[in-house]
Amino acid sequence: MFINNPFYGAFGLDFGDSSIKLVEITRTFNLRGRPTYELKHLRKVDLLPGCISQGEILQAEAVKQKILHLLGYEGTEFKKISSPWVVFNLPVTKSFLKLIEIKTAPIHLTEEDVKLEAVKHVPFDIKETYLDWQVINSESEGALNSWVLIGAAPKPIVDAYFNILDSIGLSAIAIELEDLSIARAMITNTKTYMGEARAILDLGASRSTIIIYDKGSIQFSQVINFSGELINTALMQALKIDRPTAEALKNKNGLTYDPTFPVYLKTVSEITDHLLDDIAKVLAYYNNHFPEPNPITHITMSGGVAALKNLDKIITKKLAIGAYPGNAWKNIYNEKLIGKDRMELLSFASAVGLGLRAAEEPKNFKH
Repeated sequence: MFINNPFYGAFGLDFGDSSIKLVEITRTFNLRGRPTYELKHLRKVDLLPGCISQGEILQAEAVKQKILHLLGYEGTEFKKISSPWVVFNLPVTKSFLKLIEIKTAPIHLTEEDVKLEAVKHVPFDIKETYLDWQVINSESEGALNSWVLIGAAPKPIVDAYFNILDSIGLSAIAIELEDLSIARAMITNTKTYMGEARAILDLGASRSTIIIYDKGSIQFSQVINFSGELINTALMQALKIDRPTAEALKNKNGLTYDPTFPVYLKTVSEITDHLLDDIAKVLAYYNNHFPEPNPITHITMSGGVAALKNLDKIITKKLAIGAYPGNAWKNIYNEKLIGKDRMELLSFASAVGLGLRAAEEPKNFKH
């Protein structure tokens, strides 16, 4: 959702249910005049349970204090960030994103045309919804129909984020749906995908989603019932252990057998089987309901739970599509990350996408 061009020092702020992440990226130009991107700030603070739930802010003051902490105020360990310009995301659980076809040529398409068609797709009361859209095939000569990527979110949810940012002197230069920022980080910016599509599987601590990327654009996304907390809860109940122990076991074992807890692998495998079913359904839906879909040849995994041991191998084997943890830093120069665990950094995918968006002019960005 474009509001204005980014200003110098703008940074990305990624809101999650369990943490808030900040990424600032600077853009420079090499001797050939091509833009290059370098990481300047990478920060994260954890949230107490209940501050944000399923993308909805429930404890505004607590969230505000965490943002101030990230910005380096009140004697925190972070260097102070003085720029007021921010790009932030709206969570997938409280937003909607889909590519739709409108039977009007791009050259004749109006905002009213988009709104009339969007009502048929958006699952919110359109009068209480912020709606944004972008014509994907605007440069296609002779196109009779328009392909439009629409994004929508309920006004009360969006306004709650604005109110917190305004209260601490931050100004949003852009708002993005979480799917877009994840795709910007996980899709190689310099590569053109011809005759093939990508599925981005973002597996988070509290929520997960699958994003279909094809023909140079996101086609649609779907929230799926899988998360790190879902695994933790199942382990706590099955093994009669506390949450820290469940978290430690999950991170240590992934999808492997643990002789100390013989029921461990069965418990995690049952949840994983549901994940595989959901992925298969989403891929089938895309193949059966979208016109001329390209085959999905690769599943790129992001999010903190993407590092779960053996999960990529099991997805690859069961779905017969290569699934691999991606690289959230592929589109930037990342000298500051040398020596850091690439798998651990997968949880920053959305924040990286927001940082890239903050560093770039909208008219020049490919994705």
